[in-house]
Amino acid sequence: MDAVVVSYNSAHDLGGLLACAPLRASFRSLTVVDSASTDGSAEMAERAGVEVIRRSSNDGFGAAANTGIRSTSSSLVALLNPDIRFSHDDVPARLAHRFADPRVGLAAPKLLLPGGMAQDSARAVPTPLDLILRRRLQRVRGAIRPAQVATVPWVVGACVVLRRCAFDDVGGFDERFFLYFEDVDLCVRLSHAGWKVLMDPEVSVLHHHRAASRKSIFGRSTRQHVRSAIRFYRTHPYHIFRPRISQKQLC
Repeated sequence: MDAVVVSYNSAHDLGGLLACAPLRASFRSLTVVDSASTDGSAEMAERAGVEVIRRSSNDGFGAAANTGIRSTSSSLVALLNPDIRFSHDDVPARLAHRFADPRVGLAAPKLLLPGGMAQDSARAVPTPLDLILRRRLQRVRGAIRPAQVATVPWVVGACVVLRRCAFDDVGGFDERFFLYFEDVDLCVRLSHAGWKVLMDPEVSVLHHHRAASRKSIFGRSTRQHVRSAIRFYRTHPYHIFRPRISQKQLC
């Protein structure tokens, strides 16, 4: 299995990923797609001996991810954030077993935060009300925490394995999303095209999650999050309101 990491001025996190022996041993090849970083990220990756694709500008996560994934040749491709770490080298192999079902288009592990708590990385598609309550009141709405592998509406795209033909079937990431909601949108389109999105809680990885979009309601990340949310609801207006998800729907 090949792996792709998208990097933009993420030298600190990327250095830890490149030094993570179990992660490096997990993949046939590792490609870093660097979006014109100025902090030495690309040079660091080159010194570490991985393939580096240098983009001339930072035109968003989805555009960089598409470039990286389309440069690979394996039928299953892992997409990782620079802040992901593996404690064992069998993570991709265990997730790959889920693709024995030909309807599975994407599978994701459980994400563990540095303190050991599980991140709410599988969720119902958020409504505008969910986003407001999550930001203003820190209320977790729509989190899905299955006890066993389950089909879910969407997963955080920090660490996922994609079936390449499913990714191609839906046209990859929508590059109109510069940052945020590109993972929600991809999962929704995969589901609409008949592919399954799986969460496998039996497999876990460490995620040094920073939640930049929630640091300040006036910050640049927050403004970008709002713009992406507006684009998502314009594209998928039927998700402005959400019916309750039953356990039957998660099997």
